[in-house]
Amino acid sequence: MADLAPQIFAIVSKRRANKRTVLEALTNHGWIADIQGAHTVGIIIEFLALWDILSEVVLQPGVEDAHIWRLSTSGQYSAKSAYEGFFIGSTVFRPWERIWKTWAPGKCRFFMWLVAHNKCWTADRLARRGLPHPARCPHCEQEEETINHLLVSCVFAREFWFVLLRRVGLQALSPQDEPSFDDWWAKAESRMDGSHKKGLNSLIILGAWTIWNHRNRCVFDGTPPSLAGALLLASEEQRFWKLAKAQGSSFPSLEPVDSQ
Repeated sequence: MADLAPQIFAIVSKRRANKRTVLEALTNHGWIADIQGAHTVGIIIEFLALWDILSEVVLQPGVEDAHIWRLSTSGQYSAKSAYEGFFIGSTVFRPWERIWKTWAPGKCRFFMWLVAHNKCWTADRLARRGLPHPARCPHCEQEEETINHLLVSCVFAREFWFVLLRRVGLQALSPQDEPSFDDWWAKAESRMDGSHKKGLNSLIILGAWTIWNHRNRCVFDGTPPSLAGALLLASEEQRFWKLAKAQGSSFPSLEPVDSQ
């Protein structure tokens, strides 16, 4: 009643409503006597709507009442449906599974959470707060640094991704014209299945984490951009991940496939 006719529900005495059974309310339209007070236009509209709904209800005195769980399609209660009911109407964080269900260490997954929310301290974010920042991307010196530019639009990043993914035979998934890192990641993931998807997501987190660390070396240590240095950093980082048991059948070695 609170959902169907909230204005009527508000003026009905709770003491009266609690004493009346469904049978009593529906017999000879007994529920009408419970509506007391001023009848506004809204109440009259709800009354007419309720009349149409309740006039179609036919009680069956000889049939036992049945409990129906509204949060599941079967009408049966389950702990899962009850838990999911707590999140009805909540906002879903779209890339959560790509980030948290991987072999990446916690610090790397948290970094990707910051990336997804555009909370990394790149030049554009520093500029908005009046803080010192590099005038151009430290990797290409061509455009203003944003997290999307740094990870997917920068020419340095695109070359890095191509070589990194080529080492595992996935160079066809390297970014092309995608302006958004999240869009490229979702597109690349959609082309994988099963455990290979988890492996790819772990590899992309490794690559993004490597680009970010290489960028920090350029900004804070004055290290010149180096594709070879970034790839070496990725290989070393992967070795640490494997020592921490972050490994699986779909997370192959990033060692070069040839000597060049």
